[in-house]
Amino acid sequence: MTKKNYTMNISIILAVSVVLMLFIFVLVAHHRDVSERVRQDRNAPLTDSSVAERIKPVGQVSVPSAETQREPVKKAVAASPPGRDGK
Repeated sequence: MTKKNYTMNISIILAVSVVLMLFIFVLVAHHRDVSERVRQDRNAPLTDSSVAERIKPVGQVSVPSAETQREPVKKAVAASPPGRDGK
């Protein structure tokens, strides 16, 4: 009786392993070749412009022009809090 259960468990494990290996093989074989359209879409951002042009919007600094003079900010001085005398 235990010999039959052992054989049945081993055969089930082997069958599931074979099915899993076949599924992985088919999945990898299907996705192995990258289509030409996908390759063009991936390469387009890299070939159309230089590095400086691609990072230009990120590296731009906004500097106010000399024409617009703002009034200096007046700093408010807060009154010092009353001191404690230890009581």
